[in-house]
Amino acid sequence: MRGLGISSKRRRRAACAGLVLIAGLASLSACSEASSGYDYETASHHVPAKLEPIKGTDVQRVIFDAEAAERVGLRTAPIRQNGQEIVVPYDAVIYDADGNTYAYTSPKPLTFVRWEIDVDRVVGNSAMLSDGPPVGTEVVTVGAAEVYGTEFEVAH
Repeated sequence: MRGLGISSKRRRRAACAGLVLIAGLASLSACSEASSGYDYETASHHVPAKLEPIKGTDVQRVIFDAEAAERVGLRTAPIRQNGQEIVVPYDAVIYDADGNTYAYTSPKPLTFVRWEIDVDRVVGNSAMLSDGPPVGTEVVTVGAAEVYGTEFEVAH
């Protein structure tokens, strides 16, 4: 090979450089696969919410973890009274497929329970109730649809 102008020392360096290049490309490939996709085999499974059946009812208690509640942007507001009327923000009202109306109460932080309500009328951004949770009860005003979907496992 001397006639071609390539010494054996240069051939060894070129071979080593080639191996380094191949190893580097393999590492880059592995890095790009890890950064561009989710490794389902080695990742731990994060459960953002859990469900607890409430004995004697068809309702499940929905308990979010703090991270999931933040991602959804869950917010609550108290039911209030205006004169003789019980008032909830209209954003708290959930309608099911049969037209039944509900609100999700929050008896304690990150815990939500579906409560059937009777909407008498809607005025602007408020719903006037003829039946529902007591005044002062916290109800979900942002993220109620996500709580409903979680309770009925819509995403699964």
